[in-house]
Amino acid sequence: MSPFATAMIGGDATLAKADEDVICALLDAAPTLVLAGAMDGTPAAAPLRFAREGLDLFMFVHRTARTAAQLTLNPQAQAVIWDEARGVGLEIAGRCTLLRPGPARDEARARLAARGVADGAELACLRLRPTRLGLVDATGAARHWAWHEFPGNQPAPPMQALQALGRWMRLWLQAVRAPFFTAAIVPVLVGAAVAFRALAQTGLGARFSWAVFLWALLGAVLAAAGTNLVNDYGDHESGCDDANQAVTPFSGGSRAIQMGLLAPWKVLSGAVLCFGATIAIGLHINAMLAGSAFAPTPLLATGVIGVALGVSYTAGPLRLSYAGLGELAVALGFGPVIVLGTAYVLAAKAGVPCAWGDGLLASLPVALFIMLVLWINQFQDAPADAASAKRNWVVRLSRQADGGFSFGRAFGAYQGLNISAFALIALLGALVTPWALLGLVALPLYVRAARIGRAWVAEWDQAPPAALARLPFALLPVNATTIFVHLTAGLALALGFVLSALV
Repeated sequence: MSPFATAMIGGDATLAKADEDVICALLDAAPTLVLAGAMDGTPAAAPLRFAREGLDLFMFVHRTARTAAQLTLNPQAQAVIWDEARGVGLEIAGRCTLLRPGPARDEARARLAARGVADGAELACLRLRPTRLGLVDATGAARHWAWHEFPGNQPAPPMQALQALGRWMRLWLQAVRAPFFTAAIVPVLVGAAVAFRALAQTGLGARFSWAVFLWALLGAVLAAAGTNLVNDYGDHESGCDDANQAVTPFSGGSRAIQMGLLAPWKVLSGAVLCFGATIAIGLHINAMLAGSAFAPTPLLATGVIGVALGVSYTAGPLRLSYAGLGELAVALGFGPVIVLGTAYVLAAKAGVPCAWGDGLLASLPVALFIMLVLWINQFQDAPADAASAKRNWVVRLSRQADGGFSFGRAFGAYQGLNISAFALIALLGALVTPWALLGLVALPLYVRAARIGRAWVAEWDQAPPAALARLPFALLPVNATTIFVHLTAGLALALGFVLSALV
């Protein structure tokens, strides 16, 4: 069966039919094509070797390439093959899909291997299914004004709309780094648990306001989203993320700007919207508690501090993370500010005094653990951070006189801060409630992270320069485990305060 059997011919049908043999000859003879995609007005193109099955084209592309990132979110692609001898080019419009492991990918790999194209773990396999084919001349004009269209290769319009909505949601979840929202959720839970214990001790546990709790949770998550977006924008403006060659799931930002997925102004606008919504929620809660949105309450003060820390982290005149104050800003913003703010609004709504002392002591280990997430993630970013004058404490402790890096002192600080956080949990158990000792359940996770990290530091110091490019990825278990230490300890602390009120 001819691969053109389902085609609709546009223009001069006679000429289009005659071009079918030329198109197949071009596909068989050409070793490469240029594949292009676009997102948010930012194009990306790459020369790729390919193989075909009928008119379906298969190719490998590096997973970190702009083209791969864009086509994952916007499958509409354009490809061009040029034959200098014939003086004719083939223009292909179509949809690209990522082939997952399975028979289809195995078949594509076999066809590519037959054309001498080697596979690799860092490569993604794409299939380009054409929706329109046409021959063009060197000016890009359609040859003979004839073309082939394949409407069956395009989903129905309602499905296209649903897919576009899904891709839009995936894009923004990536941009705001949604998996890291635990940084905001944990302190809200701890603050709510502190407030619940205070209410229960006065016999008013039933007055716990779930509405206020949910508003506080939403506001904190939006603040985290805004902080992540303004961080990406600030690091783009400084060139820090562009210079980062050791991008991992835990470092290097969301890469939405670097991959051409979102224009910088949209990332900044997203940050403004998130912080604007956070401020609106804070003012709404303040009005619920004090009768006026701008009443001078502790919530208003903590809200101003929190937003200021988030905005100033990498942007504005202060750029705290570039001056060695980013770690402190993260610890304060996602520790005492959120914990005490949440505890206050829930206590005030119930009409009881806020347990400021308990809340402050409970917020300190949470603050240290979230700061340590940032701390360990900065190890992979250190060379790019140093090159862009982002003098965080990992850079300050690790940069050597010869321009290299030795992470021994920075990792020693990581261990010391972890031990301090667990010591604070023990102090909380001694001074406030023994149930807080549940937070020590995360201690084995830290022990594992410390063991892997010490071995990594030793390997880094002894590795030849050629091996340093792969070592940032060997630290990923420590990055992930540090996040789980924060999450586990925080949830256990919250549970401890709740149990102390119920038992």
